[in-house]
Amino acid sequence: MTTFAAAERARLADLLLEKGPDAPTLCGGWSTRDLAAHLWLRERRPDAFAALFIPPLSRHLDRLTAETKRRDYAEVVREWAAGPSALNPMRAADRHVNAAEHFIHLEDVRRGESSAGGSLPAPRSFSPDEEDALYRSLRRMAPLFLRKSAAPVVLQGPGRAPVTVTRGAVALRAPVTVTGEVGELLLWASGRDAVHVELDGDASAAVRTAL
Repeated sequence: MTTFAAAERARLADLLLEKGPDAPTLCGGWSTRDLAAHLWLRERRPDAFAALFIPPLSRHLDRLTAETKRRDYAEVVREWAAGPSALNPMRAADRHVNAAEHFIHLEDVRRGESSAGGSLPAPRSFSPDEEDALYRSLRRMAPLFLRKSAAPVVLQGPGRAPVTVTRGAVALRAPVTVTGEVGELLLWASGRDAVHVELDGDASAAVRTAL
């Protein structure tokens, strides 16, 4: 059975090819070419993946990124769409590691034009299994994304147990409650503002870390 991560990979690849290399995204000024290079390097070059987390390697990552961006855009996208090689540890972990990554970046592209004054698309519809996969991603990633918050953050999706992120003395403060579809909550928690959610409480106390 096709996993949610694999399905979103295919959808994202199709959308990247449809939009072309110069379309806007929600990724901090990145174009679709920038995003495609990031996705390719993250899976195809272990040294580039390590450089994402080791600041002294940032210049090396910059060089690799520039080289990848000079390649044919469609070729980079199609190579990434094929997935990790059989010897790549990412292949076995794809369903767990990439469900959120692929969903978030697909929406970065899908909603990119809203950052340039375009209208915000409505949320996509998902099957029950896909909704479950998104909810698992939300439960796993929300504590990472919201770890610096100064108040408890309660993420409430329809028909789901709330996902609450809190720690230590922060638990004594009034919570910030965010309500919306599960995918919208995941996008919001990851630092995206082009989302369909409602906030109740001191929004400034909810500190988000972008993916």
